[in-house]
Amino acid sequence: MQEQILAAQRRFAAERQEAEALFLKRKQPAVFFKRYARAAEQLLAALWAVYFSDRKLCLLATGGFGRGELYPYSDLDLALVSPATLDEDDQQQIAAFVQTLWDMKLIPSLKSGSVAELCGSVKDDISGDTAFLEARLLAGDAALAAALSAKISAQRDVATFTEAKILEMQQRQAKSQGSGTLLEPNIKSGSGGLRDLHTMLWIAKAQGLDTRFPSLIRHGILTSAEAGMLAESYKQLAAIRIHLHLCAKRAEDRLIFDLQGQVAESMGWQDDSRQRKSEKLMRLFYRTVKTIKQLHGILLPVLQERIDTNPYPITLRIDDDYIQVNHQIAARNPDIFLNNPEHIFKIVSIWQSRNDITSLEPKTLRAWWGASRKIKRSFYQNPANRRRFVEFFRNGNGLTHVLRFLNLYGVLGCYLPAWEKIVGLLQHDLFHIYPVDDHILTVVHNMRRLALDKHTHEHPFASSLMQGFEHKAVLYMAAFFHDIAKGRGGDHAVLGVDDARAFSDGHGLSSHEADLLAWLVEEHLLMSAVAQKEDIQNPEVIRAFCRKVKTYERLTALYLLTVADIRGTNPKLWNTWRASLLENLFHAAVYHLSSNGNTPNLLYNRRQQRAADFLTRSGAPEKQQKKLFQMLGSDYFASHQTREILWHSTNLVYDFETPRIRSRILPKSNSFQVMIFMPNGPRLFARLCRIFSRHGFDILAARAFVTAHNYILDTFIVQIPEQHDPEDYPNIQSALEAELNSFIHGYDLSEQQYHTGRISRRSRYMPIAPGVMIAQEEDFPGWYTIDIVAVNRPLLLADIAEVFFAHDVRIRYAKIATLDERIEDSFRVFSEQLADPKKQSALKQALLAQLAV
Repeated sequence: MQEQILAAQRRFAAERQEAEALFLKRKQPAVFFKRYARAAEQLLAALWAVYFSDRKLCLLATGGFGRGELYPYSDLDLALVSPATLDEDDQQQIAAFVQTLWDMKLIPSLKSGSVAELCGSVKDDISGDTAFLEARLLAGDAALAAALSAKISAQRDVATFTEAKILEMQQRQAKSQGSGTLLEPNIKSGSGGLRDLHTMLWIAKAQGLDTRFPSLIRHGILTSAEAGMLAESYKQLAAIRIHLHLCAKRAEDRLIFDLQGQVAESMGWQDDSRQRKSEKLMRLFYRTVKTIKQLHGILLPVLQERIDTNPYPITLRIDDDYIQVNHQIAARNPDIFLNNPEHIFKIVSIWQSRNDITSLEPKTLRAWWGASRKIKRSFYQNPANRRRFVEFFRNGNGLTHVLRFLNLYGVLGCYLPAWEKIVGLLQHDLFHIYPVDDHILTVVHNMRRLALDKHTHEHPFASSLMQGFEHKAVLYMAAFFHDIAKGRGGDHAVLGVDDARAFSDGHGLSSHEADLLAWLVEEHLLMSAVAQKEDIQNPEVIRAFCRKVKTYERLTALYLLTVADIRGTNPKLWNTWRASLLENLFHAAVYHLSSNGNTPNLLYNRRQQRAADFLTRSGAPEKQQKKLFQMLGSDYFASHQTREILWHSTNLVYDFETPRIRSRILPKSNSFQVMIFMPNGPRLFARLCRIFSRHGFDILAARAFVTAHNYILDTFIVQIPEQHDPEDYPNIQSALEAELNSFIHGYDLSEQQYHTGRISRRSRYMPIAPGVMIAQEEDFPGWYTIDIVAVNRPLLLADIAEVFFAHDVRIRYAKIATLDERIEDSFRVFSEQLADPKKQSALKQALLAQLAV
């Protein structure tokens, strides 16, 4: 037996060495995979004959080995299947078999068990299910292998599998921090990497499609051009990964700096006067992952459409040229982009202005992308295109998504030649982790988050400044232009001023906006340098800094740009120390500038100060005020308006332990504002919503807030039914307060209430496709933002909250907006379970079931 094993090992080692040598000579991944997989198969067949020849078992190749994509140091994905539970003797033989593989320096990853056991193990394991999707027989009982494959396929729900794989992909990318664009990217799991390409093929295979490219073309999944692009991208990534394994002599999937030069040289590149060999490699890599991401935007929606459970999509007219199909925008005539290139920006502008549109319909995207590749200089000269482009910034809504979309498909580089020069440009320093274009878009993203109320908790002080800043669009533009001149030689901050000025002149910015934009681009490094390299306790340093800054507006703008820039350079650079340095410099500069009367009150401080002044005039002791403000926390003042703060603080300052409710009739309206303050507990938000609904109120707006001592401080604006006269309002208010008082003291009738599902005639004839977007919070594990769009109906908000409770999702903040018969709600929630793609998918499906009209 030992002689057979040694002979098989020697033969495998020789064949593996031949496969590697042939690859280094010819650089053909397909040839390497074929030869190396065949060597592994022959080795396993020989070992099977030694250990299992007399047993009714079978051995399957799964995962990457199953699809014949075996890299030099990858795991051997295997499954050993038995007709019944394995006995002790079987287990001992399996252990010996696995140990032999380890002794040969291979890395076996083996699942073993009966058909029933293996089916059960992958039922709720999306990764395991995916591995068996690739399964093929290596040795043993073919009928047993077929039975396992049939049972796993029968228990797989294709729609659930599709959504779970997409969620898994999104979470993988978030976990790796979008490593497809990092300077040390993960070639396997990063954005646009091999796993993204595999995901498309896995979803197609789960739908019963032959995943060979000619077959996908025949089924209309791919065009011939797309198939060629996908095949070339796969070939490039596979080649890089093989070289990476061979250079590292281990299973390494990160293109770390130490290996980039070696891999580049192994692939045949050398340094020259213009570029390092590593830069040539990385530019190839970035172009390749960009192609995969481009095709993802088309192919995943095409595959999702095939398993759409709604046979009657909701179609609405937008204008003469466009319609909305569920949550996608579609051109009535796909040739419109070639015939009239103005529509290249027009469709994006419509998309940006509509919260219920999430993407371009696949056929429309194909046509749009084809036309955008033919953009000429006249496109930039067209005044309509210039107006729409600058409006992207002035609108602000979805700005990061719009810019990333335009960059992904090459439109930014076509429109602004200066941008094309920085696409994929590497930054060889010790702190930037992104190429220049992705760094810039990350800074825009950070700036935009500061402006959104739902992200105030991340940086309360900076958010309060941003939300009170008048010229937000200029800040977005400054983030966009601050590094646009990198890589040209010379000082990029000075060179970038010319680009900013040219953009301002061509896009109708006012002289004040143009001056502020140019100044921010030129001085964007000033505050960071002074805060980190100079003694900001020295009055002379502050005076010199303020001589350059001159005004409070510039100071605020520069502070916000600096915060966004540092966080967009490398998340690890942003810490409490740097934050405190910048804040201290900001406050010192504010104090210096205030002597000239240039400093308005800060929004964040102003709200708290207004409350303190109001309470002082009311006779509340200062010590009690401080306790109240500490209990409320800094997030409270950044996320509530002054009128609410004054109302809340007046009612809470003397006692913030006793539950209470307060309500007031809003002037010149048929609405109440209601405050509920009580210890936090399960399902409170849902139960409160049911109380309002039982009284016939429509919830127009709501804020759910949890204090530092775990009390809820929820504020609702509810509308009184139209049939009531104003003189009835006090009696209605009294009845509502009586029931709410009973509720906060433990008595609740709301559980007896069920909705009828009635909606208006207009909503029935002009329906809205319900939408649920779940996004993980940056730097906050377990925290998610859930945005919901749907047709309003009685008890909808309560039912949404009940779904959250049923899925162990805790609401920490809610912003509810009822717009006539449409709701746009945003929730900040905590749930560790949402990291599981299947559980996140289950939550989304449960929410959609409640939202369905």
